[in-house]
Amino acid sequence: MDFKRTFTPQNYMIFVLGALLNLATSTLCFAISAEEANTLEKDYQSISNKMYGLLSRSISECKIKLTSIKELNNQIQNLSAENKNAIGQCLIKNNLTLIKNNVDNKNIFPIFKFLLDNNNTLVANKLYQHAENEGDKPLLSNFSFIYARYYLKRGKWNKVLEYTKDTYNDLAFEDSNLARLYTGISLQKTKQHRKALSIYTKIPETSKYYPAARLNIATAYIRQDWWTDAHINIDKILKPNKNNSSIKADREMINRLYLVLGYSLLNKEFYRDSREAFRNIEIDSQYFNRALLGIVLTAANQEDYIGALNAINILKTKKDIDLSVDESHLLLPYVYEKLNQSMTASASYSDAQKYYQKRIETVSELKKDVKNNFNAKKLLTNKNYYKTNNNVIYYSGKLPIEFVENSLRLAKLSIYANKINNNNIKNNLSSLNHKHEKLLSETFERLFEQRLSYLDSYMNQSRFGLARLFDNSNTVSN
Repeated sequence: MDFKRTFTPQNYMIFVLGALLNLATSTLCFAISAEEANTLEKDYQSISNKMYGLLSRSISECKIKLTSIKELNNQIQNLSAENKNAIGQCLIKNNLTLIKNNVDNKNIFPIFKFLLDNNNTLVANKLYQHAENEGDKPLLSNFSFIYARYYLKRGKWNKVLEYTKDTYNDLAFEDSNLARLYTGISLQKTKQHRKALSIYTKIPETSKYYPAARLNIATAYIRQDWWTDAHINIDKILKPNKNNSSIKADREMINRLYLVLGYSLLNKEFYRDSREAFRNIEIDSQYFNRALLGIVLTAANQEDYIGALNAINILKTKKDIDLSVDESHLLLPYVYEKLNQSMTASASYSDAQKYYQKRIETVSELKKDVKNNFNAKKLLTNKNYYKTNNNVIYYSGKLPIEFVENSLRLAKLSIYANKINNNNIKNNLSSLNHKHEKLLSETFERLFEQRLSYLDSYMNQSRFGLARLFDNSNTVSN
C-alpha cells in the first residue's frame, strides 16, 4: 500500500483505515530472513550448549550432585526465580543420569519445561528420545504436550498439531483442554477454521480455558465474515461472567478481539456495530488508542462529527504517543471541515504541521539514540512494543520470537564468558551476540524510519489540506 499518496477528504478515511490495519497486521520481518533465522538458531543451540558444558565444570553451583529428582526440580525452580537460568542448565547437565533414571517421575515435567523455556532443545530432545524408549504412552503424551507449547510460541503450527495428536486422553483435565486449545489455534493459523471450531467445542464450560476457546471461536467466525455469530459468542462469554477470574486474566486477548472485530465491521461499513465493539475495549489496554481512532472513523462515517471530535481530543492528550495519537492531529482539521468550521480547520492544519515537524525531529533523535546506544535488554523489555520517552513503537511480528529471546539469552551468557577457559568459544559467543545486536539495531532503525515516513506523509497532507482550504476560500470570495 502506498502511504504517501495524495488524497482528498472523500477518500481520507479509507487511507487512514488502510494504514492502521496494515500496521496492525503486518508480520513481515524487517531485517532477518527465515533462512538466516534458522542459521542463527542452530548457531545459538551449538554455542549455548558448549557454554553450558564448560560452565558445568567451572562453577561450583553447577557441580552439585543431587540424589532425588524432586530435590533437583526444587533447585531448578529456585534458580529460575533468581534469574539464574544458565546455572540451571548446567545443573541439569551434571545430573542427567539422575533424570534418566527417574524419567517416569512427575517432577521430570517441570524440568523438561525449563529446558524448552530456555531453548535448550539439544538436551530436551535426548530426554524425549529416552522417554520414547523407556516410558509408556501417557508419559510421552505429557512430554509431547510440553513440546506443543514450545512450538506454539514459535508459530510452528504443523509441529504443534504433530505433538498434540492423540494426547488428550493421557493428560490431566486442564492440560488436556489446553492441548485442545493449542490444536484449535494451530488449525486456525493453517486456515482450517471449521476443524478448529470442532476442537474448541470439546473444551467444557468447567475448564478455565473455556473462555479462551469461545473467544477463538469468535475469531474463527470473524475470519469467515460471520460477524453476528462472533459478537454473540463474545457477549455470551463476557456478560454473564464479569467476575470470572479466567476472563479477567484474558482481558488483553478480549480487548484485541474487540479491536479486530471493530475494524472488520468498519471495513464492511457496519458502523454502528463497529463503534460498539471499539467501546468495549478497556481504557488501560494497549489497544485503547487504536480503539479511539476506530471510534473517530466510525463516528465520522455516521456523520457524528461531535463524537469524532471528542474521541480525537482524548487521543491528542495521551501521554504515550503511538501511531494513533500521531494520526489524530491530521483527523482533527478534517472533522472541523465537516462541521463547516473553516477557520478552525485552517488553524488546526497549521498546528498539525508544527506538531509533525516537532515529531519528525524527536523521532529522528530517537533513531540516532537506538543506533548509537544500542541495548538489547532495554529494547526488549516488552515483547510487543518498545517505549522510550513516551514514544511507543510496536515491533511484535517483525522478528521471530526465538530470535528475540535468544538475543536476551546471549547477553546473559556473555556475563559468564570470563568464567571459561576457551578463547574459541568466547569468540564465537561474542560474534553471535554481535550478529543478534546488529540485526536488532537494524530492525529498530527501520521501525523508526517507518514512523518517520508516516509523519512525513502526514506533514504533506496537512499542507495539502491547508492549501485546499485556501483555494476554496478564494473561489468562494471570487
